[in-house]
Amino acid sequence: MPLFEGVPLNVLHWVNERCEVVRVFAGQTLLDPSHRNDAIYIIISGFAQVRNPGADGQALAYLMEGQCVGEMSVIDGGQPSARVVADTDCMLLVIESQTLWELIGMAPVVARNLMRTLSSRLRYDNEVILESLRMQRVFEHDARVDPLTGMHNRRWLCEMLDRQIQRCNMSGEELSILMLDVDHFKSYNDRHGHLAGDCALQSVAQALREGLRVSDTTARFGGEEFVAIFPGVGLKAARGIAEQLRQAVSDYPVRDYQGNPLPGVTASIGLAALEPGQDRDRLLDAADAALYRAKNAGRNRVSE
Repeated sequence: MPLFEGVPLNVLHWVNERCEVVRVFAGQTLLDPSHRNDAIYIIISGFAQVRNPGADGQALAYLMEGQCVGEMSVIDGGQPSARVVADTDCMLLVIESQTLWELIGMAPVVARNLMRTLSSRLRYDNEVILESLRMQRVFEHDARVDPLTGMHNRRWLCEMLDRQIQRCNMSGEELSILMLDVDHFKSYNDRHGHLAGDCALQSVAQALREGLRVSDTTARFGGEEFVAIFPGVGLKAARGIAEQLRQAVSDYPVRDYQGNPLPGVTASIGLAALEPGQDRDRLLDAADAALYRAKNAGRNRVSE
């Protein structure tokens, strides 16, 4: 047992005389954050679970023969930090807190062994926290990025647009947006297949990325629709940018996943500029209305 590594034999005999061996059954709670703990439990046989003290009770770690539990609450005098439950029937050596301090006085090596145990647990906890943070960043990224085009998604766009509108309302700066829709996209899918349609959307996204300024932001709004935000740009200047983007989409080559050429696509674009007192939804509605005017006028054009 790691706790007794290097402990003299006569001290082990003393522990054997002073400490009790108890049996607990599978499912029985050994430690509970709501109850004070005054002992260390060393697993002689069986397995135990360290569980999340929350409502889900998820298993965080497993303890096996030779490992101990309860040392932190004995050392700092606080409540247990997690719930520990017998995973199987277990035999436990119970070392009461007073006995532990006497044991450390007789064999200081026990303190070293406890430090090693706590250090290994701390290292494990740090690894779990780092992995959790990494996964959190991945989830946050995935929640705001469209997996097909690599662009930001509608959720990110709405958050960004709210911030930009608030900033422009405070500063008086101009703000314009465009809403772009790929022309006859359903027919394109029906004729060439959905994989070809995916390749076309990726080409449109790349054309937009290459045609925008560093200060501009764009996102896939949904389906074959994209939205771009132009901070500091009025409607007249935005129209020039939109015409360039419309032409860029029309000229951009579309290739399948093997690199074979596919028919290109065109896009219709609706423009809108932020007006005093306008919120995000009204600004998007204005761009959407302009987009429908572009479609009704024959598509592959820009309308305000």
